Amino acid sequence: MHQQAKQDALASLGRWTAIGLAAAILSACGGGGGSPGGTGPNTGGGGTSNPVPADPKISIALTDANGANVSLLSGSQSATVKATVLTAAGKPASGVIVQFATSAATLLAFTPETASALTDANGVATITVRPASASSAGALSITATSVVESKTVTASTNFTVGAAPLTVGALAFSPAPTGRLPAFSTASLSIPVTSGGQPASAVSGLNLTSLCVADGTATLVPGAFANGVQAATYTNNGCMRGRDVITVSIGNSVQTISLDVDPANIGAIQFTSSGATGNSIVLKGSGGQGRSEAAQLTFKVVDQQGNGLAGVEVNFSATTNTGGLTVSPNRAVTDAGGNVSTMVSSGTIPTPVRVMAEATRNGSKISGLSDTLTVSTGLPIQKSMSMSAEVYNIEGMDRDGISTDITVMMADQYGNPVSDNTAVNFVTEGGAIGSAAQGACLTKDGACTVQLRSQAFKPLDGRVTVMAYAQGIENFVDLNGDGQYTCSGWTGPAAYRPLVDTCPGGGEPFPAASSGQEGDMGDPFLDTDRNGVYDAAKGDLPIPYNSSTYKAGGDGKWGLNYIRRSIEIVFSGSHPRLIRQFYTGSAWRDWNATTDGDPLVLKGVNGSTCSAVDLRFRLTDNGNNPMPQGTLLTTSDVSKVTVSSVTPSSIPNTTAVGGTLHNMTVSPDVACSTDGGFILNVKPPRGDISLYKFSYK
Repeated sequence: MHQQAKQDALASLGRWTAIGLAAAILSACGGGGGSPGGTGPNTGGGGTSNPVPADPKISIALTDANGANVSLLSGSQSATVKATVLTAAGKPASGVIVQFATSAATLLAFTPETASALTDANGVATITVRPASASSAGALSITATSVVESKTVTASTNFTVGAAPLTVGALAFSPAPTGRLPAFSTASLSIPVTSGGQPASAVSGLNLTSLCVADGTATLVPGAFANGVQAATYTNNGCMRGRDVITVSIGNSVQTISLDVDPANIGAIQFTSSGATGNSIVLKGSGGQGRSEAAQLTFKVVDQQGNGLAGVEVNFSATTNTGGLTVSPNRAVTDAGGNVSTMVSSGTIPTPVRVMAEATRNGSKISGLSDTLTVSTGLPIQKSMSMSAEVYNIEGMDRDGISTDITVMMADQYGNPVSDNTAVNFVTEGGAIGSAAQGACLTKDGACTVQLRSQAFKPLDGRVTVMAYAQGIENFVDLNGDGQYTCSGWTGPAAYRPLVDTCPGGGEPFPAASSGQEGDMGDPFLDTDRNGVYDAAKGDLPIPYNSSTYKAGGDGKWGLNYIRRSIEIVFSGSHPRLIRQFYTGSAWRDWNATTDGDPLVLKGVNGSTCSAVDLRFRLTDNGNNPMPQGTLLTTSDVSKVTVSSVTPSSIPNTTAVGGTLHNMTVSPDVACSTDGGFILNVKPPRGDISLYKFSYK
């Protein structure tokens, strides 16, 4: 007999025994007729009450595959739920529907999904349950409900769903790699996962890593999960460890597997940058003032995929060592991004140079070349400094704000333009020079320009001296052709350093005066009277201004000095003076009105009467300086004569004392009229026109 049926029978027997005992007690106390005046279905004096009718019953049990009761489900475990249904008579109720339900539907899954079943011949209905997921956890109950003999019966049982610990099994590559895994190749990794000793139906919290993954030189990417096995793809991105150790864990369950790997081959060595402005450095000994004698060159070592390779040893060498050029360090190791650098330091001879970077990996040698680096451009030298003006005679005596560009050009001893941003300072005797920010300019491609404008102070003679000066080197004769000054008398403990050490004597000579180059130079000064001799009383200014003494001669020692150039600018007036020229028969001179007559009357001085006249005159401003550049000379109101064009017809760029000479030819008409003439017009760029009326006699 089923255990539950036995229990029900015993309970029924006990109930009837208790009723009989109670009847006996009552009989002993009051006789078989019951209580006086009592009513009921008693028969005779000793009758008993009718028994309480029995109800249908249902019981529920949760068992595992072996039939043992369970109170915990975890992970992917499943259990059988059995509901036993009995009629009121205690017999199995077959063919009735039992409906199952749970108090936490999100934690439990039923099979079948309807959570219902029919009882068999033994009155038993069976379904299967399992946790809804591997992570499901919590306490819940299952209730079984059925309708038997028109009565609803129900029963329930409590149990717990717990997340079963997942366990990682032995790792394996499928297929197993043969030999070392080449760079950028992949291997498939199989990861078994169990739950409660059974293949897990789902997996979470799986951690995959390796030594090379941590280095950033490999990847381990999970794939599909099926039949309790997690797939993963391992990619060797050029790991340099030689052997990688892969670790897979879930919670406290850990498995490892090793894999031999090859580093990536070098795909290329790329030149990436130069620290030199314009890929150029200056000659040794010419650094400072924004110039550099060295440049950092950077290369990048990459694999076949273009990824930077770390830890690669790279050797450097220069394509030339002319003039003592050096590369240091000559060996370096790439950083995490594959970058590696070296420094190129200039020598004393101008030269183009490239740097070769070379590395070996897996028996293959790869090299790369830098862009061309130019070693040139020393300090500015006196012989290669020039200065010029856009306009030398500006209309500045009678007007303010008239300007002209002043340009300075400088080169080194080899004739190479000096480095950009070399500073040039200016001083002027009159007007103003430079900008509001500074009375200087910075070179670009060896030249720079400032503006001189007319304003007070204006010298009475209208002539303004402008001087430019810069830090540079004095001229010297490079006897040995090494590109730098050689001190043959040097006795110091280390090699002589040009521009750093002072040569006590016996060095290379200064140019001879006959060479046209300045030799050993004295102090610069602004020569206001333009006589080449320093005279403070005449307003000459020493440079720099705070000099306490002026040294006209050099110190006999080569080195840095203020190299300098000066030019003269004329502040021309706007009002012309015409001085006709008289031909003596052998030369021209200024016209003398007393002896030569009216200069505006044309006479036949070149032959018989009624012949062509060569008109020659000198044109100046009121200060005997040339008229402003661009002043135009034209003729008008020409009557009974023929006039040629004025030569030159405009005032040129000049600082000539005494102005400019002009020529024209005046011819009479056929009738030799005596009342012919013309007007000469002189028009400065900004002034009024001045008229000179010539007549013919």
